Amino acid sequence: MESSGVIAASVIDGVLSTIHTRGMDRQTIAARVGIGDEALLKAQHFLPLTTFTSILEIAAEEKSDPLLALSLGKVFKFDGLGMVARVFHTAPTLGEGIEKFVRYFPALQSNTNSALNIENGLARFSYSIKDATIRDRVQDAVFTEMVFCSMLEATIGAGWRPSCIDFEHLPGEHLAIYQAHFACPLRFGRRENAIFFPAQQLDRPLDQYDFHLQARLEIELGELIDGDDARLDLITSIKAWITAALCRSASLDIEDAARDFGMSLRSFQRKLSECGVNYADIRNSVRIQIARSMLASTTLQIPVISQYLGYSEPSAFCRSFKHLTGDTPVGYRQRRVI
Repeated sequence: MESSGVIAASVIDGVLSTIHTRGMDRQTIAARVGIGDEALLKAQHFLPLTTFTSILEIAAEEKSDPLLALSLGKVFKFDGLGMVARVFHTAPTLGEGIEKFVRYFPALQSNTNSALNIENGLARFSYSIKDATIRDRVQDAVFTEMVFCSMLEATIGAGWRPSCIDFEHLPGEHLAIYQAHFACPLRFGRRENAIFFPAQQLDRPLDQYDFHLQARLEIELGELIDGDDARLDLITSIKAWITAALCRSASLDIEDAARDFGMSLRSFQRKLSECGVNYADIRNSVRIQIARSMLASTTLQIPVISQYLGYSEPSAFCRSFKHLTGDTPVGYRQRRVI
């Protein structure tokens, strides 16, 4: 089984901050993906990639804006990508900067394909998630392509526009909105997300070229890629999958989890047995931990939390919470507030 993808926690924090500036409740969104108070996913340098994609999907839902990622990507600062952004900026030319960016992108986000190719006089800067456990990718694709376009415009010059943009997904009823934002030819249902622009622009010098700084950055980025904290164990991957399924109100059945992890049900159960756990316990743990986070970090009513967590009725949620924590949801919230 291929491990689930991860993303630098600093990027998630930057996106949550950007979301907050748009008037959305950062705490509620963080709680729903398990990174609020009483966090399911403890603070670390890397978090599951599905946590990031879920944040973007939840934000679009909360804002009732199916293409919120367009505006979020436009205002998100490319420098928020940390050392991977710096290794781009310190290259001598745009082409070499993108090549460095692509080479060290796994230090920022794993289980993702990113590449720079030349086709018929056009540079093709592509991006796609290859993590099969991530179902919802539209907001991520839109956000990422918008960030890359903003980065290229800042580098090449104001008014720059791509020659063409490819998206893996279909536009649905929102084609006119896409066209207004990107102002270039668009193609949907493609094999990868990609930005096309004239290849001669790759020779453009970069203002922050610094050979020595770039060499130091490359050493640090290489160590990050090789480090163990950029990998998820199976249990954490499953917790992240369950959290994402809750975000989209999808089935939490073990058969669905096994399929998304590319395993037969028997193999999946055997893997869990080898880890000394069973799926039902993991699922209960995730639901209760997110319940704690939502009770502690938000003012959402208990029936709303119950429905979000997939319980048949609030009384079932309250019984389960009491059984697993020894406390009632109301009592837990009151003690946390005090």
